[in-house]
Amino acid sequence: KSKKQTSSPVEKAAKKAYKANPKAFVISIVAIVLVIAIATAVVYFAFPSTWDQIVSMIVKDNQHSGLARGDGELLVHMLDVGQGDCIYIQLPDGKDMVIDCANYNDDKEYEEKTFDYLDANITDDTVEYLMLTHCDSDHVYFMDELLERYQVEKLFMPNVLAAPGTDSKNKKELQDQIDALDTSRFTDKDTIGTKTYAEFFIAALTEPNCEIVLNVDPDVNTNSIIIEETTYRLVFYCPTQEYYDDSNLNSAERKNAISPIGILEYNGRRIMLTGDSNELNEPLVVERTGKIDCDVLKVGHHGSATSTLNPFLDAYTFEYAIISCNTYGNKFNHPRQSTLDRLKAHDIAVYRTDKNGNIVVSVDKDGNIKITTQKEWNKDENYKGYSTGSDD
Repeated sequence: KSKKQTSSPVEKAAKKAYKANPKAFVISIVAIVLVIAIATAVVYFAFPSTWDQIVSMIVKDNQHSGLARGDGELLVHMLDVGQGDCIYIQLPDGKDMVIDCANYNDDKEYEEKTFDYLDANITDDTVEYLMLTHCDSDHVYFMDELLERYQVEKLFMPNVLAAPGTDSKNKKELQDQIDALDTSRFTDKDTIGTKTYAEFFIAALTEPNCEIVLNVDPDVNTNSIIIEETTYRLVFYCPTQEYYDDSNLNSAERKNAISPIGILEYNGRRIMLTGDSNELNEPLVVERTGKIDCDVLKVGHHGSATSTLNPFLDAYTFEYAIISCNTYGNKFNHPRQSTLDRLKAHDIAVYRTDKNGNIVVSVDKDGNIKITTQKEWNKDENYKGYSTGSDD
């Protein structure tokens, strides 16, 4: 005989109340729904930060799956290096990562300030992860010094060979050092011929006890660079081998477009890191990720007109954007007004190293985001940029 299904005490009480007075029962249910809706609206509009925290704790989509909630703090430092890039990440488990490290003019004052900052935070002389996004000097200049100063355990670098520049005084010496290296891992036919990249290339391939991983994905369905622990994940979308095969690095735009785009996740928050990404690789990454919710964007290519385009901004719902650019003006006139206008139109608050100095983004154990600036932040002033200039 089949076992008779029994109702729970709550179900029995509900049925009894409905039979006693159906009209009053329905009115009560409607009233409860209205109270919940009103309370939800109050929290959403009056306490947006609380709402964000509730949502981040409840909503778990496929981008967050498998990550436990962490008790530590994630810190992402966007250092003011003038016209250039340097991102220092303190992961919640105590590991350190640096992405790019340079000033466009190889400015010694900026170099000293940068390493003073890093030395104050990297207390064990070890950088677990180091990445060079692409070969431009304003991302490379300080990298050989960084490799000399710290023990780097894992290095991510472009799939691009190096040659000394034609104007290098020690051209033969650099070429001899490059010729002595094992470069068989590099699969792209392109070579970047600058003294800056050559010096980094030599330092990278001679760094002791360092694992080297190239910034290249086998195909659009496979990520070569994934840094993951139980509470955080950093996934980079690199150019594919097919992209390298089909593209010549014969223009500034193409050189910039090999920058990987990384998405760092911790406690329900996402921070996107872009190098000098632009109109060439932005749509390729959007196609791979689909539309997802992000919180913080490191704006590509210092806020150039050919980066951070509307389709890219439409795909990711950012709240904050951070631009690394020069305090004293630059020949590229970054950030460009058109880019700032796009960010403003998407209601994204902008932070800039030229206006705000060093910028630190923190995510705590509850998923709260906090942005701290070295100099005072003015929302309206940060939307003012340059109208014209070169975007190289």
